[in-house]
Amino acid sequence: MNNPIDSNRPEQVTTKTNRRDFASEQIKHYIRSHRMQPGELLPPIRAFSEHLDISRDAVWRALRVLQEEKWVRPKANKRYLVSDDVYTEILRSLRVRAVFSGNKYIYFSGFRRLADALKKECDYHNLELEINLLPLEEEPPESIWKDCDALLIGSRSSSALLKHSKGFDVPVIGLDADYSDRYFANIVTDHHQGGRMAAERLILQGSKSICIAHFGGSENNPRIKARIDGFRLAWLEAGRPEDSLTVAPIEWDENNFKVALNIQNYLKSHPPKSDFFVTDGRLAVTFLEVLGFMDVSIPEGLRLIGYDGAQMGGMASPPMTTIQQDMDKIAQMAIARVGQIAESSEGESPLVRVAPLLIERLSG
Repeated sequence: MNNPIDSNRPEQVTTKTNRRDFASEQIKHYIRSHRMQPGELLPPIRAFSEHLDISRDAVWRALRVLQEEKWVRPKANKRYLVSDDVYTEILRSLRVRAVFSGNKYIYFSGFRRLADALKKECDYHNLELEINLLPLEEEPPESIWKDCDALLIGSRSSSALLKHSKGFDVPVIGLDADYSDRYFANIVTDHHQGGRMAAERLILQGSKSICIAHFGGSENNPRIKARIDGFRLAWLEAGRPEDSLTVAPIEWDENNFKVALNIQNYLKSHPPKSDFFVTDGRLAVTFLEVLGFMDVSIPEGLRLIGYDGAQMGGMASPPMTTIQQDMDKIAQMAIARVGQIAESSEGESPLVRVAPLLIERLSG
């Protein structure tokens, strides 16, 4: 007679292992991996005993524990059904892993904020969260899937995962990453709307000409491109002429002093007469510093709005108005999708766009 449980047997339990607890965890895994529904009949005790290579008594004791934990409920003839409360218990038992680009720390400040937001959201839902770092350009290790029921992955790490992994061992949720139909869900900031919000703010304040500043080469990044395109569209829709908008690529450098020199050189060759929309938080704060060094009065002389960098921008002089990604909302949406994984349901939408926030301060 065929065993109703999958033929892939777990590693043999050792004498040092508590067989009841071992069986309990394996039965939980069976319920999760088979996406069993409330009221569905579990395989008989004999089948679990043969599959796990432990005694029927250990399986029976494990089922009693799971009954107390509201995973199963008893039926006649020593059979068990999946409990009506199983989704709540599955959610609590899920092991969630978040992967971000970094070595000793997460490289990008926005994703550091997102990691903090995920921790808070998981604490609220009593979920176990582990955060791993993946150095840039490195191939994700096989251990990325170990002891994990749902994987949340940031943009740079997502690119490496899609490039090197043909299949996924667990559902994957992309966090502000390039869209992939291989993911259970993709949760992204609506950067196009963020660009529109910046334009509408400056138009409302009476701006007549604008310079969009970005790091050179970043215009090919889908997020930066969406910010620029959203701003341009809203600007032109408001009746501003095409020649009232210019774009300034600033050479990138990891040394902020060199970035400041690059900005200063640009401003010397292009005396600032327009207001600024700066598509990167670090670049925007450095722009404010250089403009102040050049005795340009803000916002009386010109206005500046950044994108992200709210914490740094709050300490600038004057404090910087910025469009900020709503990482708390992204974290909430991500954990909501983890809940759908627990319920064995498909995501409401494979792509979820989260509107950014306008942080209103004095610079624009």
